[in-house]
Amino acid sequence: MYPVLRLLDLSSNAFTGNLPTIFFQHFRAMRKIYPSKKRRSDERYGYYYENSIAVVTKGLEVEVVRILCLYTTIDLSNNKFEGHIPSIIGGLIALRVLNLSHNGLGGHIPRSLESLSSVGSLDLSGNHLVGEIPRQL
Repeated sequence: MYPVLRLLDLSSNAFTGNLPTIFFQHFRAMRKIYPSKKRRSDERYGYYYENSIAVVTKGLEVEVVRILCLYTTIDLSNNKFEGHIPSIIGGLIALRVLNLSHNGLGGHIPRSLESLSSVGSLDLSGNHLVGEIPRQL
């Protein structure tokens, strides 16, 4: 289930309940950092897909015309998710963007998120998290 999924945006819906742990177990493309293959037609640009998408981050919409093959993101912001952040998310080491903001998530930030060494943007704001922020974040 979803072995090549690299971009998941379910933001600004009305999803409720806990974030299902099993949901994240199937994102194989986000669990490993694969060396990408350079396409001859894209030599001057680097490693790209040919698709374009509109990405909305913090209310700012940006059209991405050429998407880096390495670009992986999960955006579940602005929903009504509850419970804790599943520690299994820390195994998605290829993630570049993780946005779980503006939900009803509680508890501590899992230490496993320290493993997300590729993350350039991590947004957990607008939740009910407690405790300390893990050092490596």
